[in-house]
Amino acid sequence: MVTMQQVADRARVSISTVSFVVNDTKPVSADTRERVLRAIDELGYRRNSMARALASRKSRVIALIYPLLDHRHHHSFVDAAATAAEERGYSLVLWPIHSDNVSTEIASLIQAGFADGVLLMEVQLEDERVSHLQRAGAPFALIGRTRDLEGIDYVDIDFERSIDLSVGDLTALGHRTISLIVEDLSGTPLAGYSPPIRAERAFHEAIGERGLTGEVFRVPHERASILSLTDELVRRAPGTTAVIGMHDEATFALVNGLRHRGFRIPDDISIVGVASATAMSAFMDPALSTYDAPGSALGRLAAEALIDRLEGRAGAPTQVRIACTLVEGASMGPAPRDRPALHAGSGR
Repeated sequence: MVTMQQVADRARVSISTVSFVVNDTKPVSADTRERVLRAIDELGYRRNSMARALASRKSRVIALIYPLLDHRHHHSFVDAAATAAEERGYSLVLWPIHSDNVSTEIASLIQAGFADGVLLMEVQLEDERVSHLQRAGAPFALIGRTRDLEGIDYVDIDFERSIDLSVGDLTALGHRTISLIVEDLSGTPLAGYSPPIRAERAFHEAIGERGLTGEVFRVPHERASILSLTDELVRRAPGTTAVIGMHDEATFALVNGLRHRGFRIPDDISIVGVASATAMSAFMDPALSTYDAPGSALGRLAAEALIDRLEGRAGAPTQVRIACTLVEGASMGPAPRDRPALHAGSGR
């Protein structure tokens, strides 16, 4: 690893002069600065983030907060946020929290100097964490949306547009009866989590505008509820020819359940995932068609928005929504003609 002393030797200056240039703590002549910067570039010196933090009296750390009981996988969001932070000279730490004093615990991260700012995930429509951070004057950005977004930096999946796209694509294939599967998070720490709420509202609007019929299935994450979904679909919506899933475990279970009943996917019924685990879809039979979540883009944008605030950027808040994009598998096809209604026995 290249040291500051080696940079000083190459530039023919003292180590303190290199420190002045690197940390921008004292003015140096243009010629000296140029020699130091050239030596840094030639040697590939990387400024130590801890030294930079000590010089600036900042931690150079941003904390990504998520519930300890969260069941989702957010690798793309986290990886992209960490990369963007590193490029700007910050470190990203994951801070799982689940307690009765969540808001106080988050704000204490800032007040104690452990982190300069906070990224919040799994945002609820009415989120006390946001209100607490606003009152404390702590810098933050959201990956998700609350109901009131005035003055808040946020990025999010455009669930409304994503649902409308999926309904539109299925309608173009002739489907007239479509069902939606969302998570039922009532009674959990994520009870106010907004994507299922937004998706259900958007679904009703999308099918209403197109004159379609449809049913919404809210499915908890308990094993029994997931395994009983196929029976529920058969009982409540036997005319369904296409299903949109925003609940990975339930969607995967439904594929298996329908196939065991003899229904062919997509010949008899189409199934697509929205904001699903696209990487897992290839392991299904058939491979699931998914509307892929823009996790990498949103993770990067969230980190950059927060760091811009930390470094004094003024102006309008960053408020970005990106729709999911279709990754074609083999589970979406034209609506079947003269298919018998779904039932508990064989489909053929």
